[in-house]
Amino acid sequence: MMGSHLTFGDTRRRRRRLLYWRVIRVLLAVTVVAGVGGYAYQIGASAAQARTEKLEADLVRFQESNLDLRDRLALTTKRSAQAESALDELRRRYVEDVPQGAVAELVARVEAQLRAGVEPGRLAFLIDAAESMSCDGAPVTKRFMPRTPVSTGPVSYVRFGERITVTGAGRSVRTAEGLPEAWYDPALPIQLDFQTLDGAVVSIEGVVPLTHNMVVDGREYRFSVVAGAQRFVDITAQDCALAPPTEPEPTGPLGPDDEASLG
Repeated sequence: MMGSHLTFGDTRRRRRRLLYWRVIRVLLAVTVVAGVGGYAYQIGASAAQARTEKLEADLVRFQESNLDLRDRLALTTKRSAQAESALDELRRRYVEDVPQGAVAELVARVEAQLRAGVEPGRLAFLIDAAESMSCDGAPVTKRFMPRTPVSTGPVSYVRFGERITVTGAGRSVRTAEGLPEAWYDPALPIQLDFQTLDGAVVSIEGVVPLTHNMVVDGREYRFSVVAGAQRFVDITAQDCALAPPTEPEPTGPLGPDDEASLG
């Protein structure tokens, strides 16, 4: 009886110890899992915090970059507006200061006359006299045949106002075989000679149409030359009377003759 009781008691104690160990192992397992979970949570939280901080830093950097880009865009817009305003000012000054159209043509012709040796005073006189020109009658048109290297007939000419004789010479038209004809080619330059009664000759050269002005015996002659019918050029002229130049008033002291005339 005694032995059986001891055996039964040992069995109970053994079972109790086993139960304790099982509980302890479960608690240890739970503790380990909880520790690993807590560690993982801390790692995840730290990583999330680091990522959040990085994102916040990136956001601040992007905002600063955006502000810098806005400033640059505003500066570029301002400079573009200033450049456009300056360009508009240059365009306005160009239109105001640079001759255009007929004025530019007149300036070019005045410069050409000055380069050719015409006295500035003479040009100024002609410009001032233009207001008082009196053109009599309608323009007169005549035609003549310019000479060519193969011309054999008499020299063809026209005369205007019994004061100016006009002749000319050009280059020959060529056949399909390259042979020269007897008449001039209006697509090539011609030379026109304007001769006055005193024998003076003024020559111009170019491709028609051409214009030419000259003053003879107090009258201005205006010529316009165009290609006419085959072999011919048509030249139109109009003459206008110039106002006589006014004598400048004396500015120095009066001489004996002047005092006598005044007296």
